[in-house]
Amino acid sequence: MIRERMECKMARDFQTADSIQAQLEGAGVDVHDGMKEWRADGQQWMRSERKYNERPSRESRGPKTYYQRGPGKTLSAEQIETITALVAERSESKAVADYNRADEIFDQLQSEYNVNVDDKRAEWALLSEEYLLNEADSSFVPDDDVQMKIGKLLGDRILARKCRDFDKADDIRDELREDYLVEIDDRSKDWVVVAPEGSRWADDDEEGDDNIVSKQEWDEEDDDEGSDESGDDSDIDAFMEEVLGSSKVDKDGVSIEEGDSSSESLDEASLMAMTVPELKEILKSKGLKVGGKKAELIERLLD
Repeated sequence: MIRERMECKMARDFQTADSIQAQLEGAGVDVHDGMKEWRADGQQWMRSERKYNERPSRESRGPKTYYQRGPGKTLSAEQIETITALVAERSESKAVADYNRADEIFDQLQSEYNVNVDDKRAEWALLSEEYLLNEADSSFVPDDDVQMKIGKLLGDRILARKCRDFDKADDIRDELREDYLVEIDDRSKDWVVVAPEGSRWADDDEEGDDNIVSKQEWDEEDDDEGSDESGDDSDIDAFMEEVLGSSKVDKDGVSIEEGDSSSESLDEASLMAMTVPELKEILKSKGLKVGGKKAELIERLLD
């Protein structure tokens, strides 16, 4: 029963834990959570009975000072002041072993303000801000909307871990990795955006496709490129007719009409208006190299 009670406390099921404690007390068993001991001899606990090498009691150490982690973007100044006061009251309650009041404040902070308290690090934070973005080590910084979605998932993972639902926590970690290219560091409590495997993000001054925000978009980009290569001839014919003004092309995409010179329509302005995949398709039809930046592709076509 003592073990079952501890498991309930770990899962924050305090109602069941209190019910088990009442049953133990009815059977003459007294449990001391601070000393992690129990007795059934009808005697009172004495401080001298504590082991000589135990740490000093919370009463002798006084309340711990907690600090805010994260900017608290969704909190007003008044709310931050209220939360700070509640966290301090909780620390004082723990110092005098009033754990019931400490647990009440903890639940209030979570339900009313979506705030979690980390006793080990002496910090409190919004669930969505307990893990912070490490911009210095990230491949790029997502926009605010994406950061909010990532923060929400990170908060859900914290709650899952607190409830010892590690399968759900792992699923969320995998979702963050696959959909947002996010890697989590539980030790430092931060997260980074990594580059897609086998690739890198383009620099701001590079021309070409936009950076891809999620793994899903990266996969869709690969699918699009694959479909361009394996598409039927009618799709290629239509594309070449639109770009080159040719009504007929052979299997390699080269115009078969007499007197038609595809290079005549390939001026620099029209090429600049095309997308990278379109430029690569023209290069492919001419048997030219398709790799490189957009400027390089255009220069290759104009030569």
